Amino acid sequence: MDTGEMVPAAPTTFMDRLLLAQTTVDYDVARRGEEGLVERLLEDAATRVMLVNHGLVAVPKRSGADAPGALVCADDPAAPRPDAAAPTGPLALALLSAEAVREEARRPGCIAIYLGVDRTAEPKTPYIALDITRAAEGPAAPRSEARAHVDADLGRSDGSFAVRALRDFDWIELRSFAPCATPRDAGLATSAVSVAMWHAHQRFCPSCGAPVRPALAGWAQVCTGEADGRRLLFPRIEPAIITAIVDDRDRILLQHNTAWRPRFYSVSAGFVETGESLEHAVRREAEEETGVVLDTVSYLGSQPWPFPASLMLGFTAHAATTAIAVDHDEVSDARWFTRDELARAIERDGLELPGRASIARHLIEHWYGAQLG
Repeated sequence: MDTGEMVPAAPTTFMDRLLLAQTTVDYDVARRGEEGLVERLLEDAATRVMLVNHGLVAVPKRSGADAPGALVCADDPAAPRPDAAAPTGPLALALLSAEAVREEARRPGCIAIYLGVDRTAEPKTPYIALDITRAAEGPAAPRSEARAHVDADLGRSDGSFAVRALRDFDWIELRSFAPCATPRDAGLATSAVSVAMWHAHQRFCPSCGAPVRPALAGWAQVCTGEADGRRLLFPRIEPAIITAIVDDRDRILLQHNTAWRPRFYSVSAGFVETGESLEHAVRREAEEETGVVLDTVSYLGSQPWPFPASLMLGFTAHAATTAIAVDHDEVSDARWFTRDELARAIERDGLELPGRASIARHLIEHWYGAQLG
C-alpha cells in the first residue's frame, strides 16, 4: 500500500493554491475507448486503485487523536463547510494493488474509473478509482449524508470486500482531504469523486428512463434502451462564477447568505444562466445580491467543485459603486472590509471564512496577501 509520504510543494501562483485544481497525472483520454481497458489494467501489477464510497475517499487507518472522528467535517447546513474538524495533515490516499480489488471490481454495482497514468513514476503507474457505493449499500440503505452511509454500512456483518474496506480504512470528504494532500492525490480524489457522484445520481437515461451502464472506462454512460439508440451520455458540468469585489480604497466586499451559519461570510457567487456570458453573470450576481455595480472584471482561475457538479470560475472585479442594498432573499448582509478590519473580525468577532479547499477562500487570501486563520 502506498503510504504517500510526499510533501506538497509550496504554492507559487493563484492556480497553484486551488487545491481541487491540482493534478500530476496524465488523464490519458485517448485510451478510454479501448475495449477491455479496465480489465487489462486490473491485470497490471503497476496499477494502483483508490476507493470511493458515497463521495468519501479511503485513507490509511490512523490512530490516537487523528482517528477517525478528526476526519469528519463538522455538521453544517450550508456549503461550503467549515474547517473546524478537518484534519491538519498530511494525508494520503489508501492505494491498493490491482490484485487486491480485481474480484470486487467485477461485481455488479461496482464502478471502475480509469483516472490516468503517472508518467513521472518508474514504472509508469496507472490509477483506477473503484466506487463501492452500490456494493456497500444494504437492501434499505438510507440516502442521506455520506458519513451516515458509512456508519450504517459498518453495522453490517456480511464480510464482503466493501464492508471490510469500510472497517480497514478511514473515510474522508474531499473538502477535508484536499488541503492535506499532495497535488497527485488531490487530483486523483477530485476526479474520482466527481465522476463517482455523477454515476450515483444518474442511474437512468434522462431521455427515455432506461437503465444506464458505465462506458469509456467510467467517464461516460450508455443507455441500455434499444429504442433510444444506445445513447452515449456524459457528465454535465454547471458553470458558476465567484468574484472578489474591491473598491477604490482596496476594501473587499463579503456577504452573508440567508442559508449560512450566522457568522459565515464569503464572496459573491452564482450560477451562469443559459445564454449568458461569464462577465455578465459576475456583474448581474453582484448587483442582484448587494446592489453594487461593477466596472472592470478580470478572470483569475478556475476550480472544479463536485458538490454536486460545478465548475467555479474565479474573477476579481472593481466596484463602480459602493452603496450596499442586499436583496434580503438570498443575501441578508454585506460589508466592506479593510485588511485590518477583516483580521479583527476573524479574531475578535468569530467571523468565519470558506474552507481551505474552496476557491472562495483563495480569492479572499489573494486579496489579503497572506493566509488567514
